[in-house]
Amino acid sequence: MTRFSSAQVLAQLKDFQRRTVDHVFHRMYLDAAPTRRFLVADEVGLGKTMVAKGIIARTIEHLQDSVERIDIVYVCSNSAIAQQNVARLKVDGGSEFALASRLTLLPTEVHNLRKNRVNFVSFTPGTTFDLKSRAGLMRERVVLFRMLRGERWLDAGGLLNVLQATAGRERWQECACKGELPLDADLTEAFCVSLQTDEAFRKKLIDLC
Repeated sequence: MTRFSSAQVLAQLKDFQRRTVDHVFHRMYLDAAPTRRFLVADEVGLGKTMVAKGIIARTIEHLQDSVERIDIVYVCSNSAIAQQNVARLKVDGGSEFALASRLTLLPTEVHNLRKNRVNFVSFTPGTTFDLKSRAGLMRERVVLFRMLRGERWLDAGGLLNVLQATAGRERWQECACKGELPLDADLTEAFCVSLQTDEAFRKKLIDLC
């Protein structure tokens, strides 16, 4: 496997940007009591995105021998900025997987993340929760149905009806019950375990079903 070097990325930075990168990296990885978070607050146009790219490059170089996979999560205000800046933040020419999807659909995407050593994942308010629709997207409800239909404490037929919401019956049942939908087993198991420990919500869901 080709080793990653941060030198090419760092060479693109101005001196003050490089000093910021070095300071943040030292505080996060080299200090005797390293911090888990760091805020870079600077004027517009002084290159915070480039600083972030430098920190990402140094982090990948530092962690490449000690972890199996590195996930960089980018959170910003809208999907247009996410698409633009994820491209700018990539440090090796664009081989990483970039996800700008709804957080609720993450169980269908994790298998893609696991294929790569480095991933860029972007989330925005619009890709996470759309409060205009209380029932969410039909695909989100399909994910919920597929994750829960094997739970013995739930009536699968009732669950199917509950999650239909405003979708047409035939189309909903076609989408919910047929075809492949890759779901991450670990996320599915963790979700079901978490749901079982929430007694109040669990009872409400049983009653609805």
